Amino acid sequence: MTDAARTPAEAGAPSPVPTAELLERLRRMPLFRQLVPMECGIGWPMPLRLKADSGAARVCLRLPLFGMRQLSGGGAELFPPFATVTLDRTTGRPMEYVDLRLTRPWAVPTDAEPVGIFPHEAVDGTVGDYRAARTELLALYDELCDSLAARTRFEGRDRFSDLLRRLLEPGLEPYYRALGPDFYVHFLGPADGSGAP
Repeated sequence: MTDAARTPAEAGAPSPVPTAELLERLRRMPLFRQLVPMECGIGWPMPLRLKADSGAARVCLRLPLFGMRQLSGGGAELFPPFATVTLDRTTGRPMEYVDLRLTRPWAVPTDAEPVGIFPHEAVDGTVGDYRAARTELLALYDELCDSLAARTRFEGRDRFSDLLRRLLEPGLEPYYRALGPDFYVHFLGPADGSGAP
């Protein structure tokens, strides 16, 4: 078998970094510590498939970063994303940092009003229930990215969509859709038209 006909694992390519691990690594990166406030939340990833000259495509994850303010009774207020960081799944390295206050993909509000709260109504149950659902969704992100790289059917699509719909913060959804319209239409359907940035 020639190298061109082998899968990345067979050809000796490094294994992708699991999505959950990428999110943990991001907070420890010097780039993150220098540019991002401590009170920041890391949003749900948007996979990007980059064209490859040969073999499997390269997949990156674009992560929105949004402001959070802790509430005295627990939970937090959420503010629109202020930046995105795109990480290479294979190396875990940042590929791009975009300050959304400069590019302005939506109108900049004149006041600093929150757009939502966490936890939201769809996240009912215990903290353990939330963590289990989050762990499952992040594992499904890995499967999705593997499918994108190999250009194969993503078998977990229905479960992925269900979990993403449940865990995605409603107040941030219009911003997520503005940053990754094709991804969100594919997995969540068209927007209902309310709350667009």
